[in-house]
Amino acid sequence: MKIKHLTISLIILLLSACVTQKPQQVKTKTNASEYNPLSFVLHPEFKVFHSSKNETKIYIKLFTKELRFSSANPDRINQASVKIIYGIKPSVKNNTILDSSKISFTVKKRKNQTSIITFLTLKNIKKEHYIAEIMIIDNYANKKSHSFVRIDRSENDNEQYYLSLKAENKKPLFGEYFRLKDSMIIQHRNTLADSMQIKYFKTNFPDAQKPNVVSDKTEYFKIPEADSVWKINATLGKIPFKVNKKGLYLIKADTLKNKGMIKVNFGKSFPLITKSEDLIKAARYLLTDEEYKTMINAENKKLAIDNFWIKAAGNKEKAREILKIWYNRATYANYYFSSYKEGRKTDRGMIYMMFGPPDDIKNFDDAEKWIYINTKEDKKLEFVFVIPQEAISANDFVLIRKAEYLTEWNRALRSWRNGFIYRF
Repeated sequence: MKIKHLTISLIILLLSACVTQKPQQVKTKTNASEYNPLSFVLHPEFKVFHSSKNETKIYIKLFTKELRFSSANPDRINQASVKIIYGIKPSVKNNTILDSSKISFTVKKRKNQTSIITFLTLKNIKKEHYIAEIMIIDNYANKKSHSFVRIDRSENDNEQYYLSLKAENKKPLFGEYFRLKDSMIIQHRNTLADSMQIKYFKTNFPDAQKPNVVSDKTEYFKIPEADSVWKINATLGKIPFKVNKKGLYLIKADTLKNKGMIKVNFGKSFPLITKSEDLIKAARYLLTDEEYKTMINAENKKLAIDNFWIKAAGNKEKAREILKIWYNRATYANYYFSSYKEGRKTDRGMIYMMFGPPDDIKNFDDAEKWIYINTKEDKKLEFVFVIPQEAISANDFVLIRKAEYLTEWNRALRSWRNGFIYRF
């Protein structure tokens, strides 16, 4: 069914970038696949762009590695078959459908193709905030994703009024972090914008506090004094963007509004963790203050972190096994949860590393609830993460901390420090 206020624009853009696959920001309703890279589901990425006053585009990236290609069709063409079903709702829990439609398309197998991009065009949705509920199905493999994409059309110049494009081919970029070699074009909805302000910040932001540390202070990114500020002239609301310095960049087309778009570079190897110093930093949640200080100042940092894991596990073989799990989680935390700081430093990253992917996830308009289930003891452990209204990035979730989390945190900490992967 196609309702009159919604038009569909479907363009398949073929990508051949030699980058690590990044499954990010999947919004599942009530299952454990959202942040589990090993789950048998699709892991799409989404980017919302308000392209005009009455039009919003939702760009969707699918990874070809996750699709099943088959020649079992009348034309004997090696292709994948995909269906997208979606509806526009006032909120996640409100099942009133403002608009809905479905489309099907095929994707031909191409050499060195790693992903495809398509987009949906929504028109004349007369609400500031709403939800696009999107089901994507691989018809050949019977794999799917069930996602909730948050749409924010409030006039605060938030990140959905911006689109970053790869300069060489004008294809949209997903996510907030970039490599220093990347040449981009930053596009704003306002084609009359004649310049954009760039604020630069160093990215030495702290790790998340323990989940039991209750504070009146919310840990979203509060804009500090910038290390430097400059302007770039715009043409039809577009600027070229290429920088050579690691850090956080806040891009604003309207300096009178309180938001903008962030782009961030965390270093050459990000999201991977490869340097000895970074391996120590990524183990911060397991270390005492004294241990951390000793390791970070050690002359041989690799030996220092190796000795920690060997001491915890009891031998090298077991140490190898446990540290592989820990640093895989840290890497995926960087994939999934990065915003103005590395994903491993965020509240969701901290819980993900200590407790693993949740057994169940429930989505709300401005929150996620993670549920860990112990069927043997018939217990549940729940963490609720909210998006602060003032947050610059829609990926900046903050944990609602509770003093009672201390018991389970200490159990997890003891388990890891004694050489065992913690399971609730």
